[in-house]
Amino acid sequence: MKEVAITISWDDNHSKNLKLVKLLNKYNLKGTFYLYKAQDINQSKNDIIKISLSQEIGSHSLTHSDLTGVNLKQAKKEILGSKEWLETLINKPVKVFAYPFGFYDDQVKKIVKQSGFISARTARSFNHQCPKDFFAWHPTIQIYPYPFRKRNDRTMHWSSHLLDPLWHNFFGFIGWHLPITAYLNWISLAKATFDHVYKNGGTWHLWGHCYEVEKYNMWQDLEEIFSYISNRKNIFYLTNGQLFDKLYHKNYVKK
Repeated sequence: MKEVAITISWDDNHSKNLKLVKLLNKYNLKGTFYLYKAQDINQSKNDIIKISLSQEIGSHSLTHSDLTGVNLKQAKKEILGSKEWLETLINKPVKVFAYPFGFYDDQVKKIVKQSGFISARTARSFNHQCPKDFFAWHPTIQIYPYPFRKRNDRTMHWSSHLLDPLWHNFFGFIGWHLPITAYLNWISLAKATFDHVYKNGGTWHLWGHCYEVEKYNMWQDLEEIFSYISNRKNIFYLTNGQLFDKLYHKNYVKK
């Protein structure tokens, strides 16, 4: 049977991250929270420690800066400094990194690798295969209002950008040969991409921002997907770090 892995990740500091932890734990799912140090009333140090008790902490730089827009000395400080700060705080290794805003270049990738991380995640979706470049790893699908761009949970962006989510996802996933019904709404698209991976093998990687789940009132959608993907046979449920450390590096021992 083809190897299938499920992993989930979340970017940025937010007080509702603890709600996400409870939801992940409810369905026995593994998640990675990419957090930063910048003083933020939305995410206390105690919250980060609480998250680390059952889920993985990854680095998202010190201050969530665009690393391609600063000099190499500052980029190294942002990347290595964040790893050291988080490891001291949670007393655990921090193995994975996510580029702020998804922005990176070859020099930034090199610093991330030299800083001791085993992978770095981007913000570009539509991937379900083992990456050729562990430091330019693309996820599968983002939780975001779909098929229309929303201003909040009740109103739309009535502008030229209204169809952005539809076009962005349609052309991204068209190579997967998904059924046309997959493009009706976000839940349909999430289930269709999961079904494809479950049948054909690979990694299904959901990612998003807690503040968007809250802003667009997508908690029910998220729980429906968690229920749909959880407790399946012959699936590895892994954090981002476990995925690379154990599965992609072929050191994972099935129990």
